Amino acid sequence: MKAVAALALLAAPAAAFVPVTPVATPSKVVLQAERSTAIPFDKRPENLDGTLVGDVGFDPAGFSNNPPRAWLIGGEGRSLKWYREAEIVHGRTAMLAALGWVVPEFVHFPGNEAVGVDAFAKTNPWEALYSVPDAGLWQIAATIFAVEVYRINRVVRGDKEPGDLGLGQGGLNPFGFDYSEEQYREKQLQEIKNGRLAMVAIIGMFLQAAINQQGLISELSGAFTFPDAVGKAGYFFPPGL
Repeated sequence: MKAVAALALLAAPAAAFVPVTPVATPSKVVLQAERSTAIPFDKRPENLDGTLVGDVGFDPAGFSNNPPRAWLIGGEGRSLKWYREAEIVHGRTAMLAALGWVVPEFVHFPGNEAVGVDAFAKTNPWEALYSVPDAGLWQIAATIFAVEVYRINRVVRGDKEPGDLGLGQGGLNPFGFDYSEEQYREKQLQEIKNGRLAMVAIIGMFLQAAINQQGLISELSGAFTFPDAVGKAGYFFPPGL
């Protein structure tokens, strides 16, 4: 009996050093759920409940607090569909713009002598824009208008999901995409992330080209030139070394 009591006394101090796993109380769980993933010190917007692909509760301007009305997007009530469609369209446009920003510095079409200007010879994107003949600008505007009308009728005021233009899986599918529901959601997330990155990137490209008046590749080319280390060493070491 005395031996048992002695062992109990020895075990008691040792038990004080055993880490106790904290139990998450419901209040703590709710508090974490109410916080934005992107901005942890800010409250998660009520309408961003995580159902949208790529939703991390980032809405510092509060756009999601005032969803578009039914008369704008069709349907029976307010919805974030118009906002998501706008984000996808701007992301896709930015990705194409970022690609088109650098490709002409590597390869471009020959100029058209009929219009009296080499419209494809300019590698500075700003100069390239102003070198396009008026007829070309009208063609660009007409193409954008046609795509916008189709997109509004099909998605914004139609019953298709945001971003669904009938291309790829579920529509015109020349590459034979056949993703599962989980894989398709992952691809949507990848597009959202790349589109958001491209929107930030193209703004930086615009500003940099406007300041330095040259294309991105021309601007970066200087970063890959190495100084003549041997020649410069003569200025720092005595002759003969």
